[in-house]
Amino acid sequence: MLLLACSVHGQLSSDFYQSTCPRLQRIVRSATQQAIDKDPIMGAAMLRLFFHDCFVNGCDASVLLDDTPTSVGEKGSPANFNSLRGFEVIDDIKAQVEAACPATVSCADILALAARHSVSVLRGPRWQVPLGRRDARTAASPAEAIANLPPADMEVPGLIGIFASKGLDAKDMVALSGAHTIGQTRCGVYRARIYNDKNVDPNFAAIRKNNCPPFGDDNKWTPLDLQTPTRFDNKYYRNLLGGRGILHSDQALYGGGQVDGLVKSYSANNSAFFADFALAMTKMGNISPLTGANGEIRLNCRKAN
Repeated sequence: MLLLACSVHGQLSSDFYQSTCPRLQRIVRSATQQAIDKDPIMGAAMLRLFFHDCFVNGCDASVLLDDTPTSVGEKGSPANFNSLRGFEVIDDIKAQVEAACPATVSCADILALAARHSVSVLRGPRWQVPLGRRDARTAASPAEAIANLPPADMEVPGLIGIFASKGLDAKDMVALSGAHTIGQTRCGVYRARIYNDKNVDPNFAAIRKNNCPPFGDDNKWTPLDLQTPTRFDNKYYRNLLGGRGILHSDQALYGGGQVDGLVKSYSANNSAFFADFALAMTKMGNISPLTGANGEIRLNCRKAN
């Protein structure tokens, strides 16, 4: 596994809580491990929560906010509804952190750490997480979530454009897409891929069709990677070489386009994938964080103070 040294990113620092909450890392690591031991899919859930948070309004934990009687937020957006899971894991970690260090650690930082520890537990790379984020007081709108999260049918130019708008380049995009080596997706999300796309391995499509009929069962879940769905590895890229990407936007990364070389490189070199994924996660975690006097330290990750 790879351990990357980390310097200060903007106003964030990996030792931000060294004196104010020295047990933070141990608490998050232990709670994350326990959650994944109970349900291995929780590792992918933490990673997806972090990605969906950072890409919409910056890494500010706004995705964790529940709707209120007067406001509908991003959690219920079509881009997130029936897709995001694991909120109760963050609630549990937050409760333990509050008991140890009251009103000190943000939900945004807890989410960033839970995502990192999840990858590590599933035998992926490790990296130091810059900390010091504060929490948003309001969620983004459903429309903002739709506008900022890449849909499952997007082609490479669109993907590159969305990632570029967040300060991430094509290499970051391909490396972060490798997160689909773990986790699950719903039949309604990938149905068009296995029934309509031409660049799909027929045997792979036949297996997927057993779990996803032409109509109905939209919310039936299936692993993104059939071979090692709970191990963080480079099988995702190997699947793309054989036309076995489950999402259209996954398979779009390989097939005569501008990022084919990166897919081939990661499929052949797991260490290269791990190194670039860790770097891309660090960059993603620095997307528009709230720091200093901005935002707040939420006492309950589901609602503003």
